[in-house]
Amino acid sequence: MRDRYKDMAYFEGFLDNLDARITKFERAAEALIAERGPDGEGVYTLVTYLEVLYFNELIALYSAGRPLDEFRGFLPEVVGIMERAYTPSVIRNMDYYNECLWLMSIGIMLDIEDGLMNRIKQIARIYQNHDKMMDFLMNGSVSGNHHFFLMDRPCANLDDVLMTSDKDTSVMHLAQYLHSNWYPAHEGTGWHDTHAIDDFVYRGYWSFESGAIVKILGLDDNSLNDTPYYPYDMVHYKG
Repeated sequence: MRDRYKDMAYFEGFLDNLDARITKFERAAEALIAERGPDGEGVYTLVTYLEVLYFNELIALYSAGRPLDEFRGFLPEVVGIMERAYTPSVIRNMDYYNECLWLMSIGIMLDIEDGLMNRIKQIARIYQNHDKMMDFLMNGSVSGNHHFFLMDRPCANLDDVLMTSDKDTSVMHLAQYLHSNWYPAHEGTGWHDTHAIDDFVYRGYWSFESGAIVKILGLDDNSLNDTPYYPYDMVHYKG
């Protein structure tokens, strides 16, 4: 188990529930496409709902402590549904931005193959010229004067991490971000405080971007090993 709030029985039930819902709605989408075509009325609504389910399963697999190779193996399915759910209008969708941010971060930490990483970059590229964090993940450095596009709170607190030349100071600022900024700043998201709900809605809370920053900058993260929301083992994955 990696999660701090729920036990294994909860996550096994949650994952079984997700698998059943994904199967149900994939079949519904296939039937609707056969009837109305890929751009038919209602198809995109089903696809966007499936995208939420797939992403919830991805995070829940990590929270439940599943092996990183299993987690890594599920990534192509998540990328595939995000490609299906993509439209230019998602540039203003905070949830889609977060999912792109986390997928980019996960790809960096797990050293995924170029083909899949390029597909993630293609999805996320809509944000690159607007957002400092996405620009950093794509380039490995801050290449422009971008601001933090949709997540100025809490991402602006990462400026001190990204722009500080001293690595120990960067780690100190990152620890502060994780302890004080990351979770409270996501209060407006649909998953905030779901651990307190007695139903299969909680998938886990993880600041995957923090792990990607550490990997890109080559920071010593030993002091962050037990820090809430920090994906320590993913940073140290060796495939």
